[in-house]
Amino acid sequence: LAAANGIRVLVGFDWPVHVTFLESRKQAREIEARVREGARLLAGHEAILGWSLGNEIPGPVVRWHGRRRVERFLAGLCDEVRTQDPAGLVSYVSYPTTEYLELPFLDFASFNVYLESRDRLAAYLARLQNLAGERPLLMAELGLDSRQHGEERQAEVLDWQLRELFEAGCAGAFVFSWTADWYCGGRDIVDWDFGLTTRTREPKPALGRA
Repeated sequence: LAAANGIRVLVGFDWPVHVTFLESRKQAREIEARVREGARLLAGHEAILGWSLGNEIPGPVVRWHGRRRVERFLAGLCDEVRTQDPAGLVSYVSYPTTEYLELPFLDFASFNVYLESRDRLAAYLARLQNLAGERPLLMAELGLDSRQHGEERQAEVLDWQLRELFEAGCAGAFVFSWTADWYCGGRDIVDWDFGLTTRTREPKPALGRA
C-alpha cells in the first residue's frame, strides 16, 4: 500500500464467496479469523479509504443460505473489523443480483455495476441511491471490455459512465481495471480487456477519460 499523491484504496478480504461458506462452522470461523487478522495488520494505514467485507457473494449462494444468515454473517465480520480498526470505514461490495441485502451497519454502500446504456445506468443509480439511504454510495467497479467493443467505444462509454455517477451524487468510483493483464482464481483471464492500459501497459484512449 502507498499513499503517494493522495491515492487511497478500498481493501478487500480474500475469502471464498463463491462456495456455500456457511455450511461448515469451521470454514466460517476461518473466514472470521482471516478478516480479523487482515484488519489487525493494516489498521490505521494512511492509504486505506475503507474496508470491504467481501465482493459479490453470488445470488445462488445467498438464496441457499438465506438472506438473513448472510446479513448476520457480514454483520459479524463488520464487528471483527471495527474491533481491530475502530476509526476505519467499512463497506461490502454488492451487485444488482443481491441488491436486496439489508446491511444498515455499513458506513457506505458499494456496488459493482456494468451497464452499457446511459439511460439505464442513470435510472439504476437513482434506485441505488434510494437503497443506500443516507449513506454515501460508491461505485466499486465500472468499465467496458475493449476486446468486444473496441478501445474508442470503451473510452466513450467510460466518459459518460463517470459523468452519470457524479451527477447522481455518488461519493466516488473505481474503474475496472488499470491493466487488461488480469487473473482470477489462479488463472489468466484472456477473453476480457477491461484495462485502461493494454497487457503490455500501453495507455488506451480510456485512460484519458478516467
